[in-house]
Amino acid sequence: MSEITKKDVERIAGLARIKFSDKEKENMAEELGAILGYVDKLKEVDTEGVEPIAHITGLENVLRKDLPRDDVKSRGDHVALREVLRGEPKKKPLENQAADAAKLVEMAPEKKDNYIKVPAVFSE
Repeated sequence: MSEITKKDVERIAGLARIKFSDKEKENMAEELGAILGYVDKLKEVDTEGVEPIAHITGLENVLRKDLPRDDVKSRGDHVALREVLRGEPKKKPLENQAADAAKLVEMAPEKKDNYIKVPAVFSE
């Protein structure tokens, strides 16, 4: 079994910002020591010729080809919607983003100084 001291537990707890009582520190030292002892035992296993695997199903991710495409707006709204659902459309120029933001603020039921007013989330 790997030896983990109370001081080791205090250092780890400090890094994780966790407070333990003295009894908890002793228990944690024993438990961490047992875990590391088990890991040491696993290191003794002969794994020569064993290929690493992530899972046993054999499934693989299916990824779309990364191909260039035209601007979404030039192809019509139904196509634009389909493209948005599949992935991110091309970024709008900054001036168009500002115009969209202004439209959004105009649609808001309450606004002040070009900001949308919303109900308070936290009480004082």
